[in-house]
Amino acid sequence: MNYCDTDTMSTDLNASFNEQYMNINTKMKKRFMRKPNIFEATNEFIALAIQCEHSDQPAFAGHAYVGAAKCEASVGHFLSEAENFLAAARQFMKAEKKLKSLKFYSGDRENLEAAIGCFIQALTKYPEKSPIRTSILMELANDLTELNHKMEAASYYEQAIETVTESTLRIMCLRNLLNLRVDCKKYDIALEIANKICDYSVKVPEEVLAEVQVTRILLTLLVKPPEDSKPPSLKQLFIDLMNDNETDTLPLNTDLRLKLQSLILCQTTGDTHSIISVAADTKQFLTMQQVELLHTLTSDDKLL
Repeated sequence: MNYCDTDTMSTDLNASFNEQYMNINTKMKKRFMRKPNIFEATNEFIALAIQCEHSDQPAFAGHAYVGAAKCEASVGHFLSEAENFLAAARQFMKAEKKLKSLKFYSGDRENLEAAIGCFIQALTKYPEKSPIRTSILMELANDLTELNHKMEAASYYEQAIETVTESTLRIMCLRNLLNLRVDCKKYDIALEIANKICDYSVKVPEEVLAEVQVTRILLTLLVKPPEDSKPPSLKQLFIDLMNDNETDTLPLNTDLRLKLQSLILCQTTGDTHSIISVAADTKQFLTMQQVELLHTLTSDDKLL
């Protein structure tokens, strides 16, 4: 198929969608003086949406689901309205991801803004502490992260955390938010989040705790917070590490402990030559994100 054929197909699909969409709206208007059959119109919008999905036209599908949502709203079916707004949001997001995969970036972010708007519309239909509300916020945050809009994603993770009542899920949300703040180089905010995770009243899974504590140490070396602003648990973390104290709050293997001790000593004494050597030996024990933190720590501007 040549480019002309592709353009023709796209135009035909567009014309077909617009015609079917307008037909449904026209039917609704004609029946306005009587009582419009909302159930029928909703089903027609949903059928059109499914047809567009099968034709791999997610943006059109999104608009059709919005039509269905508005029909449900007009008769007070708020949960069905929310479900259709969610379906629309996912289709608009799919369209945005499709553009990204083709290396095409829209300046007006039409599909992305439509997706966010539909997610927010769906949110408003659920109680403030509803698990569904939390799930929607996390889905939106995850989608934005995948699209590399990490600052926006972080704001929705923060909203999700406010709605979470289950402890393990809250820790996972905080961990995701921590990673996003590190990726965005908001190291001071990231350190506050890491402190919050480690000070959490519920036991944090050992694997998660180990990772967060190492990140916490690296962030502290980067941020260099004043001593009087450090929470007690952060001060104790460094005391335990430097004195080889065995504690459940620092579940690290011996090799990593020794490397971190050397790193702290080199940074404290300003030994720029040794810190680069120690950093190279430490990387094998770290996550990719922690390696990036270490690289930032050992860059020339941080050692001066």
